[in-house]
Amino acid sequence: MTQPDLMSINSVAARLGLSVHQLRRWELMFGLEIKRGRGQQRQYRPEDLSVLERIKELVEQGWPTSQIRPQLEAEGLVSPKLIGMPTPPGNPEVLMEALIGMRNFTERRFIEISKQIDELRQLMISITLKQELSGERTSPWQPMQPEFVPPVVLQPAQEITLGPNVNLNVAAESEAAPSSDDTLGLGEITDQNYLTVLGRALDLIGWTDEQADSFSLKSFDIPHWDELGRSQAEKLIAHLVQAAEEQLADETL
Repeated sequence: MTQPDLMSINSVAARLGLSVHQLRRWELMFGLEIKRGRGQQRQYRPEDLSVLERIKELVEQGWPTSQIRPQLEAEGLVSPKLIGMPTPPGNPEVLMEALIGMRNFTERRFIEISKQIDELRQLMISITLKQELSGERTSPWQPMQPEFVPPVVLQPAQEITLGPNVNLNVAAESEAAPSSDDTLGLGEITDQNYLTVLGRALDLIGWTDEQADSFSLKSFDIPHWDELGRSQAEKLIAHLVQAAEEQLADETL
């Protein structure tokens, strides 16, 4: 392999549309073996780039973190870990990733269970009303006595419009130009990519890991920025966007 085949972490981040923070995090999470050069600088080979492209694809598809490494091994992109060589217990980095995965899983399950409870509640109301109408049993849904029923006031029919009024010229201009709210051009934030977007914002604004960790600890009592949940990450992103707008305003003066 010749020297031009090797890429720096900045080149790989720009090619994949990720942040250098996210690349370092994936290297830790999925046990990637990245070649190091002088000064311990990461040097990515073409096969490393293929692995990262596949990881990005799986993450965007919503794959759980715990299933991505086995999938890479099944596809032959990385070598399987040796049997009988488990990670030493108490490794703080492994524990941190396990906690992040458990937190994300718990949040998703809470949302799913809440939806199921709402569906059951609606089903019980529907069954109760049907039983009452068919006269099968006494239902708590009893009609009000006539003396307690308020009089019905008929209102004249009014024309209504559904949805906001849309100015086609304004809509066309908004499609042609990026939104002013997205100062850094970060794009849409989802449950799968919020840490990637945050890492990209940190790179664009020029924050180091230490600065981001300090803000995370001070604002959310969380020592590392890449342990933030989505709502917390969005607040930090908003702070970075505001800082970028202030810098831009200062430069135009």
